[in-house]
Amino acid sequence: MRSRRVRGGIERRTTILGSAALLAVATLRPARSPAVAQPLPPAVAAVVDHQRILRESKAAKSIQQQLEVRRKLYLDQLAKEEQRLNEVGKELARQRGVLSAEAFAQKRKEYEEAVQALQRASNERRRQLDEALAAANNVVRQALKEIVDELAESRGFNLVLPASGVLLYSPKIDITDEVLARLDRKLPTVKVPEIASNE
Repeated sequence: MRSRRVRGGIERRTTILGSAALLAVATLRPARSPAVAQPLPPAVAAVVDHQRILRESKAAKSIQQQLEVRRKLYLDQLAKEEQRLNEVGKELARQRGVLSAEAFAQKRKEYEEAVQALQRASNERRRQLDEALAAANNVVRQALKEIVDELAESRGFNLVLPASGVLLYSPKIDITDEVLARLDRKLPTVKVPEIASNE
Protein backbone atom coordinates (compact mmCIF):
# COMPACT_ATOMS: atom_id res chain seq x y z
CA MET A 1 0.00 0.00 0.00
CA ARG A 2 2.81 2.33 0.91
CA SER A 3 4.67 1.57 -2.29
CA ARG A 4 1.59 2.61 -4.27
CA ARG A 5 1.46 5.96 -2.44
CA VAL A 6 5.14 6.55 -3.06
CA ARG A 7 4.78 5.63 -6.70
CA GLY A 8 1.71 7.83 -6.96
CA GLY A 9 3.62 10.69 -5.36
CA ILE A 10 6.44 10.28 -7.86
CA GLU A 11 3.98 10.20 -10.75
CA ARG A 12 2.28 13.37 -9.46
CA ARG A 13 5.61 15.16 -9.13
CA THR A 14 6.59 14.14 -12.69
CA THR A 15 3.27 15.42 -14.01
CA ILE A 16 3.65 18.68 -12.12
CA LEU A 17 7.23 19.11 -13.37
CA GLY A 18 6.13 18.32 -16.93
CA SER A 19 3.33 20.88 -16.71
CA ALA A 20 5.75 23.46 -15.31
CA ALA A 21 8.16 22.82 -18.19
CA LEU A 22 5.39 23.23 -20.79
CA LEU A 23 4.27 26.42 -19.11
CA ALA A 24 7.83 27.75 -19.23
CA VAL A 25 8.12 26.92 -22.96
CA ALA A 26 4.74 28.49 -23.66
CA THR A 27 5.78 31.57 -21.74
CA LEU A 28 9.05 31.83 -23.69
CA ARG A 29 7.45 31.66 -27.19
CA PRO A 30 6.33 35.30 -27.40
CA ALA A 31 9.89 36.38 -26.56
CA ARG A 32 11.01 35.57 -30.16
CA SER A 33 11.98 38.30 -32.58
CA PRO A 34 9.04 40.59 -33.43
CA ALA A 35 10.00 40.46 -37.14
CA VAL A 36 9.29 36.71 -37.27
CA ALA A 37 5.96 37.07 -35.49
CA GLN A 38 4.58 39.78 -37.80
CA PRO A 39 1.94 38.54 -40.27
CA LEU A 40 2.68 38.50 -43.98
CA PRO A 41 0.89 41.07 -46.14
CA PRO A 42 -2.08 39.73 -48.09
CA ALA A 43 -1.21 38.56 -51.60
CA VAL A 44 -2.44 40.77 -54.42
CA ALA A 45 -1.91 38.73 -57.56
CA ALA A 46 -1.72 39.41 -61.28
CA VAL A 47 -1.31 37.00 -64.19
CA VAL A 48 0.78 37.47 -67.35
CA ASP A 49 0.81 35.21 -70.41
CA HIS A 50 4.50 35.73 -71.19
CA GLN A 51 4.47 33.02 -73.89
CA ARG A 52 1.85 34.99 -75.82
CA ILE A 53 3.95 38.14 -75.41
CA LEU A 54 7.03 36.34 -76.78
CA ARG A 55 4.92 35.34 -79.80
CA GLU A 56 2.79 38.41 -80.51
CA SER A 57 4.77 41.47 -79.45
CA LYS A 58 6.32 43.68 -82.12
CA ALA A 59 9.76 42.96 -80.70
CA ALA A 60 9.23 39.20 -80.89
CA LYS A 61 7.97 39.42 -84.47
CA SER A 62 10.98 41.52 -85.48
CA ILE A 63 13.27 38.88 -83.96
CA GLN A 64 11.54 36.09 -85.90
CA GLN A 65 11.76 38.02 -89.18
CA GLN A 66 15.49 38.62 -88.74
CA LEU A 67 16.11 35.00 -87.82
CA GLU A 68 14.18 33.76 -90.84
CA VAL A 69 16.36 35.86 -93.15
CA ARG A 70 19.50 34.56 -91.46
CA ARG A 71 18.27 30.96 -91.45
CA LYS A 72 17.47 31.12 -95.17
CA LEU A 73 20.93 32.50 -95.92
CA TYR A 74 22.57 29.70 -93.93
CA LEU A 75 20.41 27.02 -95.57
CA ASP A 76 21.21 28.34 -99.05
CA GLN A 77 24.94 28.24 -98.28
CA LEU A 78 24.68 24.71 -96.92
CA ALA A 79 22.65 23.54 -99.93
CA LYS A 80 25.32 24.83 -102.32
CA GLU A 81 28.08 23.11 -100.36
CA GLU A 82 26.09 19.86 -100.23
CA GLN A 83 25.56 20.01 -103.99
CA ARG A 84 29.29 20.55 -104.54
CA LEU A 85 30.15 17.58 -102.33
CA ASN A 86 27.60 15.39 -104.13
CA GLU A 87 29.36 16.14 -107.41
CA VAL A 88 32.72 15.34 -105.80
CA GLY A 89 31.31 12.03 -104.53
CA LYS A 90 29.98 11.09 -107.98
CA GLU A 91 33.30 11.96 -109.62
CA LEU A 92 35.15 9.89 -107.02
CA ALA A 93 32.90 6.91 -107.75
CA ARG A 94 33.67 7.25 -111.48
CA GLN A 95 37.42 7.35 -110.81
CA ARG A 96 37.43 4.24 -108.63
CA GLY A 97 38.38 1.92 -111.52
CA VAL A 98 40.95 4.37 -112.93
CA LEU A 99 42.90 5.45 -109.83
CA SER A 100 45.35 3.27 -107.95
CA ALA A 101 44.19 1.90 -104.61
CA GLU A 102 46.43 4.38 -102.74
CA ALA A 103 45.26 7.39 -104.78
CA PHE A 104 41.60 6.39 -104.40
CA ALA A 105 41.99 5.89 -100.65
CA GLN A 106 43.54 9.36 -100.33
CA LYS A 107 40.77 11.03 -102.35
CA ARG A 108 38.13 9.13 -100.42
CA LYS A 109 39.67 10.28 -97.12
CA GLU A 110 39.63 13.91 -98.31
CA TYR A 111 36.02 13.56 -99.39
CA GLU A 112 34.94 12.10 -96.02
CA GLU A 113 36.78 14.88 -94.17
CA ALA A 114 34.96 17.47 -96.29
CA VAL A 115 31.60 15.83 -95.46
CA GLN A 116 32.44 15.90 -91.74
CA ALA A 117 33.51 19.54 -91.98
CA LEU A 118 30.18 20.41 -93.60
CA GLN A 119 28.33 18.63 -90.79
CA ARG A 120 30.31 20.61 -88.21
CA ALA A 121 29.54 23.85 -90.06
CA SER A 122 25.84 22.96 -90.09
CA ASN A 123 25.86 22.30 -86.33
CA GLU A 124 27.78 25.52 -85.71
CA ARG A 125 25.31 27.60 -87.70
CA ARG A 126 22.42 26.03 -85.81
CA ARG A 127 24.16 26.89 -82.53
CA GLN A 128 24.66 30.48 -83.73
CA LEU A 129 20.98 30.84 -84.50
CA ASP A 130 19.98 29.43 -81.09
CA GLU A 131 22.36 31.79 -79.27
CA ALA A 132 21.19 34.78 -81.28
CA LEU A 133 17.55 33.95 -80.51
CA ALA A 134 18.29 33.53 -76.78
CA ALA A 135 20.19 36.84 -76.61
CA ALA A 136 17.41 38.75 -78.40
CA ASN A 137 14.69 37.16 -76.25
CA ASN A 138 16.60 38.18 -73.13
CA VAL A 139 16.28 41.81 -74.23
CA VAL A 140 12.50 41.34 -74.51
CA ARG A 141 12.30 39.58 -71.13
CA GLN A 142 14.23 42.38 -69.43
CA ALA A 143 11.88 45.01 -70.87
CA LEU A 144 8.91 42.83 -69.87
CA LYS A 145 10.17 42.64 -66.28
CA GLU A 146 10.63 46.42 -66.10
CA ILE A 147 7.05 46.98 -67.32
CA VAL A 148 5.63 44.49 -64.82
CA ASP A 149 7.61 46.19 -62.03
CA GLU A 150 6.13 49.57 -63.04
CA LEU A 151 2.60 48.14 -63.07
CA ALA A 152 3.11 46.48 -59.70
CA GLU A 153 4.20 49.81 -58.24
CA SER A 154 1.27 51.73 -59.67
CA ARG A 155 -1.46 49.07 -59.24
CA GLY A 156 -0.35 47.60 -55.89
CA PHE A 157 0.00 43.90 -56.70
CA ASN A 158 2.84 41.97 -55.06
CA LEU A 159 2.60 38.60 -56.82
CA VAL A 160 2.84 37.96 -60.58
CA LEU A 161 2.19 34.47 -61.93
CA PRO A 162 2.68 33.03 -65.43
CA ALA A 163 -0.65 32.17 -67.03
CA SER A 164 0.68 28.76 -68.09
CA GLY A 165 1.23 27.79 -64.44
CA VAL A 166 -2.19 28.80 -63.11
CA LEU A 167 -5.11 26.38 -63.34
CA LEU A 168 -7.86 28.96 -62.80
CA TYR A 169 -7.90 32.75 -62.51
CA SER A 170 -10.24 35.66 -63.10
CA PRO A 171 -9.75 37.65 -66.33
CA LYS A 172 -9.81 40.73 -64.11
CA ILE A 173 -6.29 39.98 -62.85
CA ASP A 174 -4.87 39.17 -66.31
CA ILE A 175 -2.62 42.11 -67.26
CA THR A 176 -1.26 40.55 -70.48
CA ASP A 177 -2.96 43.01 -72.86
CA GLU A 178 -1.71 46.02 -70.93
CA VAL A 179 1.82 44.62 -70.69
CA LEU A 180 1.79 43.82 -74.43
CA ALA A 181 0.66 47.34 -75.35
CA ARG A 182 3.33 48.94 -73.15
CA LEU A 183 6.02 46.62 -74.50
CA ASP A 184 5.11 47.46 -78.11
CA ARG A 185 5.52 51.16 -77.30
CA LYS A 186 8.71 50.72 -75.33
CA LEU A 187 10.43 48.13 -77.54
CA PRO A 188 8.98 47.94 -81.06
CA THR A 189 12.03 46.12 -82.45
CA VAL A 190 15.09 44.22 -81.26
CA LYS A 191 18.32 43.83 -83.23
CA VAL A 192 19.33 40.19 -83.31
CA PRO A 193 23.05 40.07 -82.46
CA GLU A 194 25.67 38.42 -84.62
CA ILE A 195 27.19 35.45 -82.79
CA ALA A 196 30.81 34.81 -83.66
CA SER A 197 31.69 31.28 -84.71
CA ASN A 198 34.14 29.29 -82.61
CA GLU A 199 35.67 27.74 -85.70
